[in-house]
Amino acid sequence: MARGELLRKLFLSHERGSEDEFRATAMEIIAEEQIKNNRQLARDLLRTLEASPQPRAATPIRSGNALPKDREKDALLVDVQSPSVTFDDIVLRQENKESIQRVIAEFANGELLRTHGLTPKNKILFVGPPGCGKTLCAKIVAHELGLPLLYTRFDTIVSSYLGETATNLRKVFDYATSGHWVVLFDEFDAIGKRRDDENEHGELKRVVNSFLQLLDAFSAPSLIVAATNHERLLDPALWRRFDEIICFPRPSLPEISKLIGARLQNFPTASIDYKSVANRMKGFSHADVERVCFDAVKTCIIQNRDRLDARTLQFALKQQKERLHLYRNTSKNKGI
Repeated sequence: MARGELLRKLFLSHERGSEDEFRATAMEIIAEEQIKNNRQLARDLLRTLEASPQPRAATPIRSGNALPKDREKDALLVDVQSPSVTFDDIVLRQENKESIQRVIAEFANGELLRTHGLTPKNKILFVGPPGCGKTLCAKIVAHELGLPLLYTRFDTIVSSYLGETATNLRKVFDYATSGHWVVLFDEFDAIGKRRDDENEHGELKRVVNSFLQLLDAFSAPSLIVAATNHERLLDPALWRRFDEIICFPRPSLPEISKLIGARLQNFPTASIDYKSVANRMKGFSHADVERVCFDAVKTCIIQNRDRLDARTLQFALKQQKERLHLYRNTSKNKGI
């Protein structure tokens, strides 16, 4: 989008008192400076924006460039975020880290690749169990590229009105073409289920068709990331639309040990054998491991203890195992 039009949007949003639109436009300007390799300016603008007061309750927006809304609920279809997480905030398998870094490098050098008749990867699919870093990695990609994250809200996009879900998806794609983004479709299976599933109704099949068409036609200078915990439910045609597919497995025992050490590094600990604790966490997701560590630390803080011991960590581990057992039994009974 031309700089003049972006500045016009910025001033109009300020005039209307719309914090959501103001921040979204500011993030577009920051992204444009990043694309132009004005990285220091982009970082300074981002720091200034993040240091400003948090948005007030959303004010009704009258501009055609406003954040898209669902007609039925009058609720936003997307959230604009400015992630600050980095690769230091996650424990990844080396091959996954290299794949993600390659995507970042290709996208950052998109103009150079296009001069050689090549296209950078810009449609990425993350698959794997819940709690294994898919959403966090999408945020890391946005941060590394210096782009705002356009987080799609499927709780709003999916509508009970016939044809409205496809209309909402089109609104999201139309808005995404207005700037430079990392567009995240989290819990992607909500609108990407197999069309040959006899249990699904015709409306969902039309939604999948619409999404395929929108994805094929999308040519904006943005990066699309879709993430799902249930890749087996996805329509086969969707797999072919992605330039890169990255699987996020549950962490290995060495990765669990490393994650425990990383999450407990800021709180004093007594003699704890991380390897032994990790063996008891076999099969845990990254989120499960983090929850055990943070629960144990919170217990120490609440009890005014200045050091975490193995017994407290083991108790937090036992509680998490009980939660997981309850969840799995509940999911099995519901047929999930």
